[in-house]
Amino acid sequence: MNINFYCTVAHKNIQSNSKRTLINTLLNRTRTSRKKQQDTFLPASKRELAYKSENYTTNMGKSINYISQDLLNMVNNDISLVKKTGNLYECNGKKFSAEQIPEINTNTLQEIKAEKNVLNFGKNQYFKYISKNGNEHPLYTDNNLIGSIYSEVMRGAPYDRELERYARFWNYLMKSKDPVYITLEFPLDEVKNYLGEAEIEPGFFTVKMGEEENTHFYSTGENSVLIYSKDRYDERYRKMTEAGSSFFNNYESGDVWKVGGREYVLSDDRTLSIPYGEDIYNLEAPSNYKWGVKIGE
Repeated sequence: MNINFYCTVAHKNIQSNSKRTLINTLLNRTRTSRKKQQDTFLPASKRELAYKSENYTTNMGKSINYISQDLLNMVNNDISLVKKTGNLYECNGKKFSAEQIPEINTNTLQEIKAEKNVLNFGKNQYFKYISKNGNEHPLYTDNNLIGSIYSEVMRGAPYDRELERYARFWNYLMKSKDPVYITLEFPLDEVKNYLGEAEIEPGFFTVKMGEEENTHFYSTGENSVLIYSKDRYDERYRKMTEAGSSFFNNYESGDVWKVGGREYVLSDDRTLSIPYGEDIYNLEAPSNYKWGVKIGE
């Protein structure tokens, strides 16, 4: 069993639970003393101008000094910078109430779709995920992960299980060095659904978050687990195409193999001339062999 997988899953569970615990603690804790500091807000008269092209909604019938866009982004990028005393939050020396946090307008947010098989979640970016039931889920990309928008949680937004699972899936693919065991946590149909929703095509694909990126291979083989790391793909490709490997030792030169639905003839040095990027997990052995043993002789 791959220990690295369990370590990775445990790490992600701890990281996810730590963030949720931090938020819960933040929303409920009180402190008995703190230094008096001057409140700094975006004046209500300038609110519409500052947020005009951004992803926020405001209560137009009420006069509220909403926090600035920069402060809102700071909160969402690193919840550990926020402290709470009574009903007031404090971040970067500025105090504010939950009412002064502008609501994220989901209608203005864009979905993230793959372009040329690169799924780029950006950095310090608001976006949304639309699940199969049509519900919209607002998310935020910090420096290297995606997740729920902390400011919405501070405003009282309920826990969103669909959002958290979506974020966990893509964060796993972003951080995992070997995602071959992803189906232990996500069923094959769910993996296919997430890949399809993101418009990722079979073959190599890349997930990017902030300054980081990770490349995997999406296979459509009948017996594949769908997603393999690039390193795992490269190692298998080397064994199938370089002389000296034992991959085809039980087979004879001239045997016809199917890779990705295309036929390839085994050479005298027991290799296949397969283009790099072919679906080598969608592999079909010669019809006159069963479990590596030639039949009908």
